[in-house]
Amino acid sequence: MIILLAAAVLPAAFLLYRVYKMDTIEKEPWSILRKLLLWGALSGIPAALVESLLTGVVQNLLQEGTLLYNFVFGFIVAALVEESFKFFFLYKFTFKNPAFNYRFDGVVYAVFVSMGFAILENVLYVFQGGLGVALSRALLALPLHAACGVYMGIAYGQQKVNSLYKPASFGSVARACLPVPILIHGFYDSCAFSAENYPIFLLVFVVFVILVFILTLRQLKKASQEDRPVEEVTL
Repeated sequence: MIILLAAAVLPAAFLLYRVYKMDTIEKEPWSILRKLLLWGALSGIPAALVESLLTGVVQNLLQEGTLLYNFVFGFIVAALVEESFKFFFLYKFTFKNPAFNYRFDGVVYAVFVSMGFAILENVLYVFQGGLGVALSRALLALPLHAACGVYMGIAYGQQKVNSLYKPASFGSVARACLPVPILIHGFYDSCAFSAENYPIFLLVFVVFVILVFILTLRQLKKASQEDRPVEEVTL
């Protein structure tokens, strides 16, 4: 049991550590980061409930296993719901927090809440599927959640800058921060769901994952190097 728990948690902890280290100017308070991890994990509970309801709707409307079903499920049932709940807790606990004073802070916050969600999900999957599942998720699912967090966080940091010049609401910030993570997450899941019955999607999935991870690392490095106080960034 301890081995399975370690296999589920340690890869996520490594990713969190790497992002935390890239926040080189001013480290974020651990009180905030712990809260984001916790609520990121807890966000999986309402997300699972909504996904369960939507799954029943989609199964009544579409034939399971078809491409349309896979893409509707991937983009709406999985990606839209999960990324939205992550964003809700991200915004609730950080947007007006005085500690959110650098643009890269948004990346750190978003990755922590995303990985909180991913850790809970990973523990459940690994305890059901064993070490083989732990390895595959460490290489694919966990970096995917981290990548979504990075892109959400980059947009989130920019929205914090924008809020100094014009009013920002939950809805306006969400509209800016959610599209890219939903697209990445939705296409990832849709291809993964389709690969069994449509082998071409296995190739598409592999190429997509490689490209996303390379681009995410570049964007993460760029965001870290160009980090500045939000008050010093001009539109």
